[in-house]
Amino acid sequence: MAASTNERDHPRGVLARYALILEIVGASRTGMSLTEIMRATGLSSGTMHRLLNSLLDVGYLAQQDGKKIYRLGPRLIRLFHLAHSRATVSALVQPVLQELVSRFNETAFVAKLNATGVESMASAMPENHHQAYVQPGRIMPINAAASAKAIFAFQPKKAIAEQLAMPLRKYTDKTIVDAAQLRRDLEQVRTQGYAICADELDPGVLSYACPIDLSGVGVLYSVGIVALKRRLMRFDKREVIAALEGAARLIAARLEAELKSTEETAAAA
Repeated sequence: MAASTNERDHPRGVLARYALILEIVGASRTGMSLTEIMRATGLSSGTMHRLLNSLLDVGYLAQQDGKKIYRLGPRLIRLFHLAHSRATVSALVQPVLQELVSRFNETAFVAKLNATGVESMASAMPENHHQAYVQPGRIMPINAAASAKAIFAFQPKKAIAEQLAMPLRKYTDKTIVDAAQLRRDLEQVRTQGYAICADELDPGVLSYACPIDLSGVGVLYSVGIVALKRRLMRFDKREVIAALEGAARLIAARLEAELKSTEETAAAA
């Protein structure tokens, strides 16, 4: 239910004022000017400048094209995406994963960044296969999983440093456990736009993964294919990567559309 005029004219407490501004700006499709936000909230110019600057500083608001038009910022939109449940993500990505399975007859999956690392969110398997390499909820290590590398390669240096500060487990004799070497590996992933892991997490298993770039947010997800190396190597690497890049674009569009739908529903409430 929308706030009453009295509630909007006299929001109580600093947090309530921040929330009110975010709700009002979030409900606007094209962003709002300072004057429009002041009119909608009933707050004074001095108070509004202070609150808006604080929201800009933390990334919850952003200025559109350098102009005095305010819209929701990348940090807040990132939080919205991170809040998607596994069930929601799975429902959104399954059609895309099934297309990959139909094309390559191997397991396709989506992984997501969380507070502590990367975890598998959804997977699809061919009907004739009985071994699952990527179960939903499985933690994907930064030094041994293509899905994690495809995500962390595009994270801020601080986030990468925090991951590398933790002990790196050696899963096979091919697993990278040297932090400097892993940094070079992530830089290569960032440059080429995809990650490959061969025998690094499971012996005899090959995996490719591509980052899923969300508009205004960056990379929070990756999409990949995993199989026994002898089977997956039947396909040209360029064919697999091209298919994953197309899947990444489709999944990004689905996730962004879901977020937009949620925002519109909330604004109408």
